[in-house]
Amino acid sequence: MNHDPMLSTARRLALCAAALALTACSEEDTGNGVRPGGSSAAGVAAPPPGAVTAPMAGTGIGMQAGAGAGASAMAGAAGIQGASGIGAGDPAGSSGAGAGGSGNPAGSAAGGGGAGAGGTAGGAGTAGSAGSAGSGEFTPPTGANSIAYIGCSMAWNIGNGYKRVGGTIMWNSDSYQTSAMVVQNWTDPNSSSWRLFDQKMNSVGGKDTVKAIMIQICIFSSRATDAELRSMISSARQHVNPGTHIYIVGQPVYEAGHECFLAGDGGAKWTDDQAQALAADSSVNQDLTYLGQFLLDSTKGQVSSDSCHASPSGEDELGRQAMAYFGG
Repeated sequence: MNHDPMLSTARRLALCAAALALTACSEEDTGNGVRPGGSSAAGVAAPPPGAVTAPMAGTGIGMQAGAGAGASAMAGAAGIQGASGIGAGDPAGSSGAGAGGSGNPAGSAAGGGGAGAGGTAGGAGTAGSAGSAGSGEFTPPTGANSIAYIGCSMAWNIGNGYKRVGGTIMWNSDSYQTSAMVVQNWTDPNSSSWRLFDQKMNSVGGKDTVKAIMIQICIFSSRATDAELRSMISSARQHVNPGTHIYIVGQPVYEAGHECFLAGDGGAKWTDDQAQALAADSSVNQDLTYLGQFLLDSTKGQVSSDSCHASPSGEDELGRQAMAYFGG
């Protein structure tokens, strides 16, 4: 087929003009960060054709969790997680450093995740540093008669000994005879045992004097139910100001092989076990910590002939132990 030579030349010139226009466009800044030579606005090489491009600087965020272990509380109760740490990424998208969260007053803490912000691809943040240790330990008050107590004759033994060795911070046993007052005597907030408690408290200055109370779990061989233990703690809270700290403790425990006849085989240890369990129970442990053990050794003459109560020298030993817990 024949063609007009002039028409063919015109078409070739039009195609060349279009090609030149496209080349010029490729050398202009089109607003998407591409520069001459195939580099980005940030000086980063342009991706090859068909590649999925990353967001521009300042849009990428990467996270990596960090964990830190905090120290347990005196009662062993676990702390809540610390706050997340946040760190800013540098302009090139490298990692940011996350700061660890603080532990709560009751137990362990976990470090937060770090966040790296910025950069072409938003690099991942580094792990957050460990959270600071939580502490559930209550600092004992120092005022005279500022630590009250309830319990049975075993608590009375402690009060006697504490006075004899010169203690003044915890109550002594003056006009406060708690003999035979086991758990069941303290479950009803209106019982005669609590009336005795109120009389003692009023004699030393009233509720505002008392900053803490030691609850001793005392039993006969029939022991006590979980509901009774909880009722005793609830009743105690009703007789002191809100926020008053509770120390929970069992009966004194003895050297291996010795049992308290009144509490039954394993009874003394059972009271100590229950004290620890209640302190670790989040449903009851508000303002409550496990104090520790009071110890008596019958081989050293510290236990009376009934196999349970402290002898005079045993009372002195209990008093020294109370002073070690509370101060003088």
